[in-house]
Amino acid sequence: MDRDPKNILVVTLSNIGDVILTTPVMMALLERFPQAKITVVVGPRAQGILQRSSALHRVVIYDKKAALFLKLMFILELRGEKYDWVVDLRNTAIPFLVSCKKRSPLFRKFTQVNMRERHLEVLGMTGLKPSRPPAPFQFFNEVDEIFALRALDAIGVQEINDWILIAAGAASARKRWPAEKFRDLVKRLHEKTGKKILLVGALSERPVAEYIAVEVPGAVKILCGDLTLAETAALVSKASLLVANDSALMHLGYELGTPTVGIFGPTNHDKYGHTGPKFRIARADAAQCKCNSHTLPYAKRSCFHGLSVDRVFQLSMELLNGTQVS
Repeated sequence: MDRDPKNILVVTLSNIGDVILTTPVMMALLERFPQAKITVVVGPRAQGILQRSSALHRVVIYDKKAALFLKLMFILELRGEKYDWVVDLRNTAIPFLVSCKKRSPLFRKFTQVNMRERHLEVLGMTGLKPSRPPAPFQFFNEVDEIFALRALDAIGVQEINDWILIAAGAASARKRWPAEKFRDLVKRLHEKTGKKILLVGALSERPVAEYIAVEVPGAVKILCGDLTLAETAALVSKASLLVANDSALMHLGYELGTPTVGIFGPTNHDKYGHTGPKFRIARADAAQCKCNSHTLPYAKRSCFHGLSVDRVFQLSMELLNGTQVS
């Protein structure tokens, strides 16, 4: 009988949102093998999403754009360890370049469409099928929470929870619902709920946030570029609602159990969306749109098919009130 693995290598992805979708695999491994040391290989952009977790033994950075010499040094570093299991969610040659007893298969036949579920399928192919949903990953710690609340205090927000978070950005401009629609949504949410609304995201998204905030200057505060990813995660965990485009912050809201509305247009909601009582997919009927984007590859689509502020507002209020809206 095989002994439980003591040293596990997980190869995850490069983009922040994609890495968040792989964290259930790490937690499933930890829950099944609590004594194991888990090392994770991740791209440089997404390392910050993993580094706060006390569950991980080590985070190793792999830059696919690095020079060949640095890549060879990276492999030599990994080969210095002997792994019991290697779970490769990226489907690279790494499992075959390091010493290990069991590795995820190179050729895979998936039954799921959703990427989060597919990652868990790879874990099943390796020999572990979780019997229950894994516990949430530790995306932030107490220090991150303290600094996040200090940032709020600095901009005049005294509340320590129960705000509404709006993430109007996304890695690709194609995935961004129009800023004027976000502006109308923010105004309606504030008028209906009276809650403070925080605009979060990267520094590059600050001009869009400023455009949105003009409509309700007193109640809307901008934090774009002011927080680390871990500090943003701390705020997400305390929010009463998150409204986000198909983005890393949308996935973060789901994993943290925050009521989240994910806005979809050109991307595949079946592949990248989520289900459950605290998540809603906001999308319009592509069949009613004349853009003909269905004839294009997903990478070239940019239409939201007329997704209305009314629909996103409706779904937002459904989550805030705990009611079902058709």
